[in-house]
Amino acid sequence: MFLAHTFLAYFVGVSQLAHWVQRSPFEHPIAFLVMAGATALMLLDFGVMREQVCMVACPYGRFQSVLLDRRSLIVGYDRRRGEPRSKLVRSGLTLVGAAPGAGDCIDCGACVACCPTGIDIRDGLQMECIHCTQCIDACDSIMDRVGRPRGLIRYTSRDELAGQPRRMLRPRVVIYPLLLILVWGALAYALVHRAPADVTVLRGLGSPFTVLPSGLVSNQIRVKIVNREAVERRYLVELAERAAAVELIAPENPLAVAAGKAATASIFVTAPRGAFDDGRRAVRLRISDGAGWSTVVPYRLLGPEEDDHEREEDKDHEREKDKDHER
Repeated sequence: MFLAHTFLAYFVGVSQLAHWVQRSPFEHPIAFLVMAGATALMLLDFGVMREQVCMVACPYGRFQSVLLDRRSLIVGYDRRRGEPRSKLVRSGLTLVGAAPGAGDCIDCGACVACCPTGIDIRDGLQMECIHCTQCIDACDSIMDRVGRPRGLIRYTSRDELAGQPRRMLRPRVVIYPLLLILVWGALAYALVHRAPADVTVLRGLGSPFTVLPSGLVSNQIRVKIVNREAVERRYLVELAERAAAVELIAPENPLAVAAGKAATASIFVTAPRGAFDDGRRAVRLRISDGAGWSTVVPYRLLGPEEDDHEREEDKDHEREKDKDHER
């Protein structure tokens, strides 16, 4: 439950989580279900599935099978030294030795008993091995007790176990670090050049546009701004190009956004019917924080199409004729 609450705190914040903990779960049912679900998954992981998570769900073994070669450092069993296996002969209360010609492995099973995934490292490299080295510690303790040198199970490579010389420099040793440098370099570049704010422009809720009594066409636009800086900023929203009769109206402009927070402003852009081409008009919105940062976001206004405009004019003309006839 502690880990589940920690997971939840990443998304809602510690202060909000502390407030929820002291209140009824019915006041925040979704957050409570997320915490309860995460708790249940952890109990399933550590209490029920256990090694099955490593063998079925964890992708580490699949990555390992692709990345390793015969010279890669692994946890390996020295078959040449350990085979054939033979249990020690007991005489009274003392162990007097193994069968003649036997290897150092006394087949005690300690390496299998301590393995968290239940494999036998003596069968060779296996996908389920997570390289925790518990088998190394267990085997070394047994070797100490029977008076034989450590290292029957050790960090080594398959080529070394086969008696081949060790080679440090090979293509994988060069290519993999280069790929890691490229990935981490790209991440560092993205962090250094990250914009101080993130801007999203969305269409307003409801009707895509409204024809005002004055004949102007109004578009409601929602501008969502995420302040990624450590101080509060005030963001000014304006049209990037001044066009005749196209006007931006904002109830709150500039918009104040606290450090690390997000805020949404509703603005309205009005334009005459003649400013639309087939019911569309492209504009560009400039958002600036007054501290040197600004960005321009393209947006497409919607309005009545020409046929609708002509029909409206025909209706207006008919109304005028009816009025004249009545007079």
